[in-house]
Amino acid sequence: MISDSVVFLLRTFRTFISPLRRKTSDYQVTQDRSQNTRGSATDMAGNLDPPTPRPELLVLDVDWTLWPFHTDMDVSPPFKKDSSGEVTDSRGKTIQPFPDVPRILDWLKGNGYTLALASRTWAPSDMERLLILLDWNKYFSYKEIYKGTKTKHFSKFTRDSGVPYSKMLFFDDEEVNIHEIGRIGVMCIFVTNGLNWNLLKEGLEKYAKERS
Repeated sequence: MISDSVVFLLRTFRTFISPLRRKTSDYQVTQDRSQNTRGSATDMAGNLDPPTPRPELLVLDVDWTLWPFHTDMDVSPPFKKDSSGEVTDSRGKTIQPFPDVPRILDWLKGNGYTLALASRTWAPSDMERLLILLDWNKYFSYKEIYKGTKTKHFSKFTRDSGVPYSKMLFFDDEEVNIHEIGRIGVMCIFVTNGLNWNLLKEGLEKYAKERS
């Protein structure tokens, strides 16, 4: 857990550099839309055929891509899971991913995609704990979770996996990361309201079209 002073500095810094920072109300809109189209999203899981060629490594950001909060600012450890499987923080706030994400992770893993996580969080131990409680580590072959640059994360990915940048696909909610990683040759998809089925389909089809 990071100190209150660091949290204050982070909050101040992000206020200046990220005027488009998401709020809980933004997540509610996303959640409502997803509930309104839950049937079609569920159908897509069964009907989406993986286009080819497919990325050899599919990399996902975490905060505001897989779940609607910043781990280092918006939730408070320690975290716990009750007998029903609900995960909460120390204030009783329920930890939930974006609605489509659990099914998407199952689908990607079930269809043979190699997955990686990349996060610049200032609270890596908290994020790792949440990944354990949500039982998500089973999906990811590679993880780079620490403050720094996304280029450092991707340099490690290509060294560890042997996959060149040109054969990676990356989903992230911050434009600075999209531009930074796009410059090194990775195909990037900008996430505006969390990862969902339509965005996943768009990304996989774009990769297949432009890398064929």
